[in-house]
Formats: sequence, C-alpha cells, structure tokens
Amino acid sequence: MKVGYLITGRLKSTRLPKKLLLEIKGKPIINHMIDRLKLAKQVNEIIICSSTNNQDKPLADIAKQNNIQCYFGDPDDVLVRLLKAADKFNLDYILNITADCPFVDPGYADKMVNKYIETNADLIRQFDLPHGVFSYGIKVEALRKVVSLKDSTDTEVWGRYFVDTGIFDVLDLDVENEKHRRPGLRMTLDYQEDFEFFQAVFDELYIENKVFSLTQILNFLDRKPEIIEINKYCVNKFKKRFISQSEPKLKKITKVKTALIIGAGSIGQRHIRNLKKIGVDNIIALRSKKGHYKKLPSELEITEVSSWEDALANNPDVAIIANPSSLHIETARKIVNHVKGIFIEKPFSDSTNGCQQLIDILNEKKVISFIGHNMMFHPIVENIIKFYNENDVGEVVNIQCQVGQWLPDWHPYEDYKNAYYARKDLGGGVALTLIHEIHFALELAGLPVSVIGEVSEYKKLDLEVDVCSDLMIKHQAGAVSQIHLDYLQQPSHRSGLITFEMGWLAYDYTKMELVGQKKNNDTNIIWSDQNYDYNQAYIDQMAEFIRFVEEGRLKHNYDASSSVESLKVVESLFESNNSGRKVSIERNESFSF
Repeated sequence: MKVGYLITGRLKSTRLPKKLLLEIKGKPIINHMIDRLKLAKQVNEIIICSSTNNQDKPLADIAKQNNIQCYFGDPDDVLVRLLKAADKFNLDYILNITADCPFVDPGYADKMVNKYIETNADLIRQFDLPHGVFSYGIKVEALRKVVSLKDSTDTEVWGRYFVDTGIFDVLDLDVENEKHRRPGLRMTLDYQEDFEFFQAVFDELYIENKVFSLTQILNFLDRKPEIIEINKYCVNKFKKRFISQSEPKLKKITKVKTALIIGAGSIGQRHIRNLKKIGVDNIIALRSKKGHYKKLPSELEITEVSSWEDALANNPDVAIIANPSSLHIETARKIVNHVKGIFIEKPFSDSTNGCQQLIDILNEKKVISFIGHNMMFHPIVENIIKFYNENDVGEVVNIQCQVGQWLPDWHPYEDYKNAYYARKDLGGGVALTLIHEIHFALELAGLPVSVIGEVSEYKKLDLEVDVCSDLMIKHQAGAVSQIHLDYLQQPSHRSGLITFEMGWLAYDYTKMELVGQKKNNDTNIIWSDQNYDYNQAYIDQMAEFIRFVEEGRLKHNYDASSSVESLKVVESLFESNNSGRKVSIERNESFSF
C-alpha cells in the first residue's frame, strides 16, 4: 500500500495574503509544516497539491527546496485535484491537510494510517485534537466515488461530501492522550491573530533543525494561557465562515414520482398542493377512517386509500407524515421499509421516547428523513442566519422570542378543543405546537445545557394542555434564550430580538420585517416584504426534502437527529415547571463537519 501526504493550499488569500510564505524564524510557514510531516513513518510521499493558477507557481520552488513532490491541478475543485494527484503518484491512501497548519502532528498521521489498515474506513477524522494538528485520511477509491457523485466544483468544505451523503464509512480516531484533547484550541493560519499566536509559540520553543512536539506546545500554553487569547476570537470567526459554506451538491440518483400522505388535514392538504407545485403529481392519501373524515377537495386530484396494504401497493417513493404528533414515531416505523424518504411534520414527536431508535432504523435502512420546521425556510430566519454569518458582530448574547395566537381562531371550521394541538393524547400544547422558536434558538445560539420553565394556568380555554409557557434556555456557548409561547393573544403576534456582542436584530412576522444594526453603523432594514406569500416557506422546505431524497442525502440540517434537541428542551420545560428547579441537559460534543 502506497500512502501519500497531500498538502492542499494556494497563495490566494484575502484574509492574510500569501500566508503560506510568511516567515517565522527565517523560514516560510509551509516549510515548518513540511519539517514535521517528514517525521511520519507511514508516509511514502509528501506532495504539495496546489492549483494551476500562475500565482501558485512559487510553491514548486518550495517543494524542490524541501525535496518533496508537487502537483498543480484544478484551481477550484479540491476533490478532483486530490484524486488526480493520487492517481499521478499511484497512491492507495492519502492523508490530507491544508498548508496553513505548521503544528500538524506526524504521530497522529501514523496512527490514522494504522487505523485504516485495521478498519478499511473510507474517511478517518479527528476532532478532539486542536484544530490544525490533525489530518484527514481518505481511501483513494472512496475519493473516486465521491468525485463521481458530486454535482459541483465548489468543494472547499469537501468533507461534507463524505459525511452528509451517509453512504461512506466515516470513522473518528480516538485521542488516547487526554492532554492532547483540546478541540477548542486553534492552531491554523487564517488571520493576523493566528500568525501572532504562531510567532509566540516559536519564540518560546523553536530550536534550529529540531521539531518540538505537541506535548511541548500544550505545556507551554498551560504555563502561558494568555497566548491562547491572542487568536481565541478567531475560533468562532472561522466556525461561522465554515458553517456559511455552500452545502454539497450531488447528482440525482433517483426520481421521486409517488408520495404517500398520512394525515390529510389542513397541513396535509397544504403539502399535497405544494408537492404538485414542485412536480410530484402522483399522490396517495392514507385515510384509515375513510368515511369519518370530511371529503377532500376534488381539485387535489389524489388517490384515497383506507389501508396500509392499499397504500403500499402504490409503491410510494416518499411518505409525508402529517398526523398528530403522538403518532409520528409509530407511523414512521410502519413505513420505513417501503420508501426512500420520510418527511415528518414538526414536532418530530410528542417526546424523545423512541426518537433515537427510529433514527437508528433510518440510518440502517438508508432512508432520508426530514422534519418540517417550515419557519427555518422563512426569509426572516434565513436573513438572520445570513446576517450573523456574514457580519463581524461577535457571538450571540441573547435571544428573545414572543409568540401568541388566539387558539379558537386557528381553524374556525372545527371545534378547537378536538384538534390535535389542543389534546394531550395527540401531542398538543403550545410548547410542542409552536416549537419553531425553540428550534430556531438552538440553530442560532447552539446546543442547550439547561432550561428553566414555567407553565401558566389559564382555565378560560378549558384545556388539559399547556396554553401559556415561558422558558429560559442556557446554550453551550454561553448565550441565553427567553421564549414566550401562548394560545391567548388577540390579535396574534410573533416577534423577537437577537442581541450580539456588536449588534442586534429585531424581527416581526406581523409586519414582515427584519431590522438590524452593527457596531458603529446606522439601523437598517435587513429584509421587508409585505407581500411575501407565507406558503413559499412550505414550498421551499418540501422542494429541499425531495432534492435530498433524489440525491441520497442521509445527513443534513433538517434530518431527524437535528430535532431531538428541541424535544429535550420541551421536556425540560415541563420538568422544570413541576420541580421548580433548573433542569440540566448533559452532553459532551465538539464542533465538527
């Protein structure tokens, strides 16, 4: 087996021009990196893998000076560049790291190769080490398959093509040395602060013709923690830049022709109409109590069946689950063996019970899941996330959301007391029904670590479910969200305020407006459209679901696993209300792609 270490990098950098050639101790950054890689015992070739752009030609001289190989390939498509370099040098397995990581650890590179020999995994990662220390191990044949599947040349964040498809064997390498477990520590070069960090470390540890170890670096940083502060702010800047990268685009491997609707109430009928708008015309509605429900509008032009046997006989490609929340898990388990994708109307379920078991089945069966949090596709939410990712406003400090709607006005054509959102046995209640704000807060501010909640007693509606709930979420990164939800306000109201370290955003769904301000800037209208069609968010989310199914995308931002945390928050709300105490949500997770 022939192993190559491919160093990807170009000299085009807007944040820090020609950063790879910046010198520390009389040597370019990339030279220090090469010195470390030469200590890897399992590597047969070290290759600088750059682009054919003229500006990158100086890297050939760097390769020659260091007695290593150089390959110039596609200027935009990193994956094609890696594959062609691997083929040119007859490599079976490659280790890859960007050229701006002078503290890459050769010992972990060797461990990665040994792990591949042991497991034959398609991709091996390592996220518990400091960022910039670890490499990625890639089986060349798996890389060849990724190149054949992708439908885009924008592959800067190429790992997503392995991870998000769900069809590759992806393995995370364990860190045996606990001292090295520093996932929040940044040791890569993107910003001037990063360069200053490197200078400080080299000033302390550098000895000519010797390579200092990762342990030595960490010991020094433990003695001098102020050094970490030099580029600490860059951690989140990079993370935001990474998150904002375009998602992977894959070639379609199937065509969705037939959809099965389970639950043909108002939301189910909306999904039927929207499926037809995006080109899915053959729709089957399973109505197990046919004759007890109102007749569906004739203009829907769908086939109604009354049994699972008849439904499955139509060979549906996807299932849309729009029945009461308490039935979602049970229904999904019935259909999972018969479709390529399952769309579940929010919330995922009425509790976390059974959620992980279903997720495991979906992954095992390679069935695409999608939870219908349609508000994530609303321009207000999309522009909030865009504002945060594209502007230097610091981190999220606080989120305040307020939602109120008079329940009897929701569906004037039916007795609200019998509707699913008003019945405990069907998974109703304001916290579950209006879970959008909770899901949004977690998307923007990060995972929850604790919840304080109160459920107000209000007897006017004569319901057994919560009709007015207030909760406070503490997020993993330190932000706090305050969310108010009720079935009581007249007229309806939905608004919020997001506070950043250096700016703020205020939104109002009633006015269809998003207003914001950055530090040292005037207040601006970020988005406003009084004529926005609310249904467009539903259309966009359904189109996204169909696309994911046709691409075979098992993992994405809206899959079943993405919605479990929101349910944990709702459960913690009720637990806190009953106990009168703050409820903790324990976890041990780190940032990864």
